[in-house]
Amino acid sequence: MTDKVTEDRNTTAAAPPSGAAAADPAAAGEHPKARYVKKMFNTIATHYDAMNMVMSAGTLRYWQHAFQGVTGLGPGGHALDVACGTAELSLKMAAQVRPGGKVTGIDFSEAMMAIGRKKVEASPYGSMITLQFGDAMDIGFPDDTFDAASIGFALRNVADIPRVLAEMTRVVKPGGHVISLELSKPENAFIRVPYYFYFFRLVPLIDRMVGLGKDEQRELHPYAYLPASLRPLPGRLKLAEMFREAGLVDVKTRPLTGGLVCLHWGVKPPAEKRAKERAEKPV
Repeated sequence: MTDKVTEDRNTTAAAPPSGAAAADPAAAGEHPKARYVKKMFNTIATHYDAMNMVMSAGTLRYWQHAFQGVTGLGPGGHALDVACGTAELSLKMAAQVRPGGKVTGIDFSEAMMAIGRKKVEASPYGSMITLQFGDAMDIGFPDDTFDAASIGFALRNVADIPRVLAEMTRVVKPGGHVISLELSKPENAFIRVPYYFYFFRLVPLIDRMVGLGKDEQRELHPYAYLPASLRPLPGRLKLAEMFREAGLVDVKTRPLTGGLVCLHWGVKPPAEKRAKERAEKPV
């Protein structure tokens, strides 16, 4: 197997498998990618958390702890969790903003949020977290609302990464952080080669186990989609540049577990600095 994944600089999200998503009249205005991803996550919601722990061999908790270290949040803060899913990062941020803080999670998968709401209700943060329907590419909040905005393991699922980053930047207050915790492409070949064998050859086999006897899951092939979604994802440095293009400053990256996962984060500058940068930017 080759030790490289082709990176398409002109594409920001993997296309759904041919014929995988049936037409949905209620979602006629949605991007085909969004319809496919929504249907897929609604299908796998009940075992999503368990499979993440299994496939990450438990290192998910370490990645989430590293995420908490770069949010910039403190007591009384207000955080936005974009594509919140089952509320994993919402719960992590709620621990940082209490007392007096709150977390709003948005997602378009009701099945994932139903799992998340149960977890929130069973946590000490039930009154602090609100999960609601929302679109990562059109975040329905005013400018300068949140102290931080995060997206966890979902940036590769959106149809337009620059647009999502721009929206997250828009709704964060000056001085607030925009953070992505996402799969990445290991730069060390000694890690990349065995990882790609596992990710591209073995992970898709999970479909045969969890989808056995379930026609809808066999149609969607969610665990074949998982590695496919990594192919068009920009590399670490290119994604950092996208953060800067969204208007963020002090952009940093932190590869985790040998680069299997990477944190990206940046700070929204004051309005006057953003206006000056826009004026100086060549047309």
